Amino acid sequence: MGDYRGLISLMSIDFFRKLNWAFGLIALGILFGVVLFASTIEIKDLDLWLHLRMGEYIVHHGYVPSFDVLSASFFGQPWVNHEWLFQVVVHLVREAFGFDGLIYMQAGIVLLTFLLALMLVYDKDRQLVIIPFLFFVLQIYQTRFTIRPDIFSVFFFISYIVILSSYLNRPWSVWVLFFMQVAWTNMHGYSLWGVIFVLIGLLAEAMKRRLPLPYEWNKIGRLTDDEFQRLWLIAAALIAAMFFNPMGLEGVLYPIRTLIGISGDSKVFFECITELQRPLAWKTLFYADDQWVFKSIILLSFISFIFNRRKLDISAVMLWLVFLLFSLGAIRNMVYFAFAAFLVTGYNLAEVRFSDVVPFRFNSEKFLLLTGAALALLLMVQLIDFGNALSSHGYYDFDKYKQKSEFLGISQRNFPEKGVQFLIDNRIKGNFFNDFNSGAYLVGRAYPDVMVYMDGRTELRGPVFFKEYQKIWNNGDAKVFEAAVRRYHLTGAFVSTAGYSAPEKLLKMLAGKPEWKPVYFDFDAIILLKDAPENREWIRKFGIDLASWKPKELDLQELGPAKVVPYRYIRRARTLYDMGFIDPAVAEAQAALRVLPGYDEAFRVLGDAAEKKGDVQKAFEYYRLLCAHNSGDASYRKNLAMAYLALNNPAKAVEQAELAVELESDNVECKYALAKAYVKNKQYKRGYDILVPILANKKEKEDLKVKAGALLNEVKVLMEKK
Repeated sequence: MGDYRGLISLMSIDFFRKLNWAFGLIALGILFGVVLFASTIEIKDLDLWLHLRMGEYIVHHGYVPSFDVLSASFFGQPWVNHEWLFQVVVHLVREAFGFDGLIYMQAGIVLLTFLLALMLVYDKDRQLVIIPFLFFVLQIYQTRFTIRPDIFSVFFFISYIVILSSYLNRPWSVWVLFFMQVAWTNMHGYSLWGVIFVLIGLLAEAMKRRLPLPYEWNKIGRLTDDEFQRLWLIAAALIAAMFFNPMGLEGVLYPIRTLIGISGDSKVFFECITELQRPLAWKTLFYADDQWVFKSIILLSFISFIFNRRKLDISAVMLWLVFLLFSLGAIRNMVYFAFAAFLVTGYNLAEVRFSDVVPFRFNSEKFLLLTGAALALLLMVQLIDFGNALSSHGYYDFDKYKQKSEFLGISQRNFPEKGVQFLIDNRIKGNFFNDFNSGAYLVGRAYPDVMVYMDGRTELRGPVFFKEYQKIWNNGDAKVFEAAVRRYHLTGAFVSTAGYSAPEKLLKMLAGKPEWKPVYFDFDAIILLKDAPENREWIRKFGIDLASWKPKELDLQELGPAKVVPYRYIRRARTLYDMGFIDPAVAEAQAALRVLPGYDEAFRVLGDAAEKKGDVQKAFEYYRLLCAHNSGDASYRKNLAMAYLALNNPAKAVEQAELAVELESDNVECKYALAKAYVKNKQYKRGYDILVPILANKKEKEDLKVKAGALLNEVKVLMEKK
């Protein structure tokens, strides 16, 4: 009888082990399903269009040009096109399978990347650590699902680690890595990392062989003599592979110059382009902000080193540290660290027992297995919820009067599609001033009829030109604009408002030039042509008088009860307002309220318009509605505070301005409003204490500093009198 009970007990334990393992596999399957689905997101990236056009050019002409052929401002200038192979690939895929084919290509590469990463560290006994960490990696990586060369770079990144860590003893590893390096060199500037991987391995091995390292570090991951020699051979092969590119030495030096360019004058790109900005700041390091997943990955991977401190592989430590520093330099680099952290954490935990991590002991293995199965079930629920949330992402297609998913197809919100189509349909040609974001799209759709002033190729433009562009785009500098018009023979201006508002100063500058005539205006762009002989027929045919602009009405019967955000009206309204056409802007905002009566942005436009017209009471009423609808927006509170000041109610102004600063402590406009409210409320010292730091900060906008300076002088006089 005792033997029988023992057999039942053993079978029970075996059953729970299998249950625990099966639940982990199901969770893993769900995770990979979510990875596959997330990577089929619609085409949103602007740079893709330039890549497609350049790929078409290379295939059609049969060579990779070493000079710019796409723009009006740099035509004929030397250009190291380090991504030409990617451009050819996406062009051929698009030609054969359409735009959805590009999306499926991305999904396949992403899925393979995750599979390779999993293969390297998978352990059925540690599924509940591996799967959540890989889920974190997905949340970082999904921001880069944009069909760019990065997806190939991440794939090469993982492939190199897999080969170097698991197959270095195989002679074929040299040739495989050589050909992969050739492909990577011609696809992306990050190809230098292929060589750096090997150098990290060589340095780590030299340290293991020559330095007295603590614990067992000298032994862990140590290579045989044959493997060490092969690693030197691989290093030579990869360096040689980098010379297999159409640009020769320039192609080899480009990635090195890119890394060096992080400092110096090129820092202007890192300050102005979102993906090049730093992901973390000291003041928000311990906040649960948008980067909490990235912070969690850093912390968890660091802790894994602590638990495995006795059996550390020094090469893993160096890999982790190098890519942590790399990721802290720019948002777009976070994915590389995320994968590196996942791999080193998986390695570290393979050397750690459960009892080393948990300070107390469980007597029942069955309890541990049941707990693991329950956690796997919770993980499944979390992954399914995440997938469901993704599947619900979509927006309203106002042209077809129906909802569109954010997956597959081309985004209708990220590109100035209608404006560019207007140029194509009417065969409008010329050299065009344009914004940074629309340049690649214009190249992809309208080249060679339209030659752009600006596009996203920062390596071609350089910091000097980019600063010139900023003076025009951000500051509306008329002199710099006219100089650019003469130098580059610009005959048109394409200002995109798809997804963002154009700067008010730029729009005012263009509106103040009677020789520049608007020929197209809608929610996605405004197009102006210079009154020159080559443009007069188009101006005569399509010229628009914005002062008499009327809103484009939606078919409300067709729209029905659908709750939609009428963003198109507000984008037009904001452009009209900034150009000085107040009444048409009001008409657009009122049309928006007919679609969605409580739309905040419509009240904002109406409040700004009333303030511009001097109707202080009306402005206050609209700003009050703004705050009533959205009490957590600092800029709305700031506007209401300024309206209270205009109504000579400084006590209420202080109340609202303090709330605004409490909501956004770094918002300098809100701080200035609070300082002004304090001064009007005769709290001079408080106003003074806010204004002094504003003036001392060299990075603040000049126009704000002028206002702050004038107010500070007023405060000093009032304090002396007091």
